[in-house]
Amino acid sequence: MKNVTLLECTLRDGAYKVDFMIDQETCCAFAEKLVRIGFQDIEVGHGLGLGAYRQYSAGFTDEALYKRLAPLAARSRLYSFFIPSVGKPDDFRMARDYGLYGLRVGAEPVYVLDSIPTLEAAKSLGYFVALNVMKSYTVTPDGFAKLVETVKDFVDVIYLVDSAGHMLPEELRAYVRAIQDRVGMIALGYHGHNNLGLAVASALELIDEGVQYIDTTLTGIGRSGGNIPTETMLAVLAKKYGVQYCSDDFLLQTLGVARQFREYVLSKGKSLDFRSEDILFGYAGFHSSYEDLLRRVAERQGRDFHQAILDVSRREQVCLTEATLTDIFREINASQASGAWSRAQKKDA
Repeated sequence: MKNVTLLECTLRDGAYKVDFMIDQETCCAFAEKLVRIGFQDIEVGHGLGLGAYRQYSAGFTDEALYKRLAPLAARSRLYSFFIPSVGKPDDFRMARDYGLYGLRVGAEPVYVLDSIPTLEAAKSLGYFVALNVMKSYTVTPDGFAKLVETVKDFVDVIYLVDSAGHMLPEELRAYVRAIQDRVGMIALGYHGHNNLGLAVASALELIDEGVQYIDTTLTGIGRSGGNIPTETMLAVLAKKYGVQYCSDDFLLQTLGVARQFREYVLSKGKSLDFRSEDILFGYAGFHSSYEDLLRRVAERQGRDFHQAILDVSRREQVCLTEATLTDIFREINASQASGAWSRAQKKDA
């Protein structure tokens, strides 16, 4: 029997689809539905984590939400997300006071070491602590394993995060094996976006490799190409490993709540269509948070947006600013002027 925990993230990651404006009543109502069905692990809060309501659009404040959710915290394990550059330590101290079980700390590889004080502080409060290494693909498997070795004693689980839906199942497997070769068997998780339609297949691959935690959302609703669909993952687990992972009744109830959440998003005038841009983001490893910035700079430079996604991602995937984009386009212009760009394109073809 596989030791697999599904973390239902709709009420955090799914909020991207309504520009983080899911209201408190709706959030609490869907949390109640998930708990009533029997979900044991549920992430709830602003899409960008604790404290984000102070900087970004939001349908609630953190404390008001978690105060309302406190009774549910006694019935299921509730988690919150935290990015050190967005929130403050007081934010996760407050959430713990209302009974939250888990804190998931998000950090890109370059900032993982800087997150150690946050991880230590969360552990001291009694949290179950996860480190979500965002944009995991921006370091090599060996580089990722070295990071894991450095921080493993500060956390309960470390997540591979395919933020752009960019990674193939075999690529993810290489990361897990590099980790296991370096530090042995430790608790690992997977947060995958579905830009290339591979998130469920990747999850199955990783479960077979010993990964224990899988993030999912109802109907896969989430940022960019979406996430692993909760109901699909449940059905696949039951089909592959046995009905102990998902009874017929549990699946049917989950499908019902998924339809309701989908209808809620549509009622807000939001589209759930899969865009061609999302496929390009996955192919190129381009994080969707940079989309608006790249559109503006590409238009100003007179460049096709879709081609710009590819050109930029081949040079930089981690930290894109207006200045870095301008420099990249300047480099491309210089290469084109010298003829080197044309030769490189022919070689790639």
